[in-house]
Amino acid sequence: MKKILFLLIAAVGAFAACDPVHEDNSNGGHITVDELKAMSTVTVDKVVKIGEQKSYTATQGTPIALMENIDVTDCEALIIYFDAETIADTCWRISFSGENFEKIQKKSSFLRHELGAEVTNGILPKIVVKHIENTETNTIAIKAIYKCYGPKVASGKEGEFGNVITCQTSAPVNAKWDFAGKELIGNYATKKMKVNWNENGDYITTDYVVKLTGLCHDGTQLVAEFPVKLDKISNPLVKYYIYGDPNRAEDEEPQPSFKPGAWTGATLRFSSTEAQHFPTIADEIYFGLKTLILDVSDADGASMLVNNGWWSNTYYDNIVLNDGANEIPITQQMADECAKGGEGRDLQFIIKSGDPTVNSVYYEE
Repeated sequence: MKKILFLLIAAVGAFAACDPVHEDNSNGGHITVDELKAMSTVTVDKVVKIGEQKSYTATQGTPIALMENIDVTDCEALIIYFDAETIADTCWRISFSGENFEKIQKKSSFLRHELGAEVTNGILPKIVVKHIENTETNTIAIKAIYKCYGPKVASGKEGEFGNVITCQTSAPVNAKWDFAGKELIGNYATKKMKVNWNENGDYITTDYVVKLTGLCHDGTQLVAEFPVKLDKISNPLVKYYIYGDPNRAEDEEPQPSFKPGAWTGATLRFSSTEAQHFPTIADEIYFGLKTLILDVSDADGASMLVNNGWWSNTYYDNIVLNDGANEIPITQQMADECAKGGEGRDLQFIIKSGDPTVNSVYYEE
């Protein structure tokens, strides 16, 4: 669908180029790659560390101040990194003013807070956490606290690069941006990206190349590349669970981990009526070409194929599963054949070997 839209825009542009009233075609109706790059910018937001790793033990209902009187001039947000294992229940709350506490989600690794009315003259009064019940899991580990600067002021700030790439071009082209295989069309685009980490769970510099494809009025296509580096998570990718949300409400039907067995369809089919575990995937997830993430454990020796509920087409084969997150990008063919707004054949995963435990399925954005 994106490619069709891009070609349609190109056709409109080419039509306009034929009209001498609207466009000067003395140079053939196109610019050079150097001119395209000169009229385009690709920036990455920046972050500055202000809080070091520390653990806190709470007494029921008693606020604990993590930091006070923080200078947040020019900042757009704060990001707090947690040790997710210490967020073992849903009893933790956080405030950035001492009032209006919000829930910290169970097993959270990050929390991003957009700065607002609580800031006075560039000063945030405090960051406070508390545990609202007296349980055995009342210790929380803060790995770090960062101030986050947006792309408009990033170039003038010291610090490390975040994970939000912002792109803009003023060139007279129809623009398409490619972020590691994810395409956005328009003269302005922004995208949250993944940052790699090492075996200790520490983030390491991740390199990307953002590609700008510009379609000129005469049909000439130009490609400009912009290498960028990302160091830290400044705006976490939000997990949208299809199955296995750890923060599922107590009055909802549980979605526990399970072992699907090999060469069975219904155990890993995405259907609210014809499957054992997974619900139907919404059409907007299919046609948004999201990347599904299958979280598994006990993955040693496990492999998987991806097909549909009619067993008519195989989309991926011999996927080697690893403990943790395994990515399965939805393709246009998968969307057309599996969505209810398409052929309605339902996506399904088939375990070919091994005996993995399936914990959850989600996508991020």
